[in-house]
Amino acid sequence: MKGLAENFTAFTPNTKIADCLSCHSSVLLENQVKSEGYYKVYGANGICGYSDSPAILEDAILIVKDGSGVGNVSYASGEYSVIGTSNYLTAKSGYSLKYLYYCLMIFNFVPYRTGMAIPHIYFKDYGKALIYCPSLDKQVQIATLLSMIECKIEAEKAITDSYQQQKRFLLQSMFI
Repeated sequence: MKGLAENFTAFTPNTKIADCLSCHSSVLLENQVKSEGYYKVYGANGICGYSDSPAILEDAILIVKDGSGVGNVSYASGEYSVIGTSNYLTAKSGYSLKYLYYCLMIFNFVPYRTGMAIPHIYFKDYGKALIYCPSLDKQVQIATLLSMIECKIEAEKAITDSYQQQKRFLLQSMFI
């Protein structure tokens, strides 16, 4: 997926990240997260628990800002929360959030890492970096195409997993 995103966004960078995205922080701690609840809580490695009320009510790009997963990017939809080791980014007017997600998916955060024991990245630093942003119509077109390909890949993975389960079952049945 990253290779495809690179091909669609590999033109001359023309827009600062901070000009197209707003950065928001969370103060939610991992020990405040429940094992059950209605709303998902995202951490550095995906869903880390649940809460009874969401802190975020819109789609956003989630980015791990400190720790071993620093710079990992994911996309979240609906109502949810994030723990304090992540920021969530929302698109400013005139920009496609999904397109920007694909841009950040391939963005190199390494030059913006600070800290030896616990690495960090700060929006104030990487927000100055330039990315390629075509017209909004073109952003939506690219994001739609990449999303469709991503959905197809996920469907193929699910089919492959199903075949693997069937194979295990059949092999176990043969040798009982």
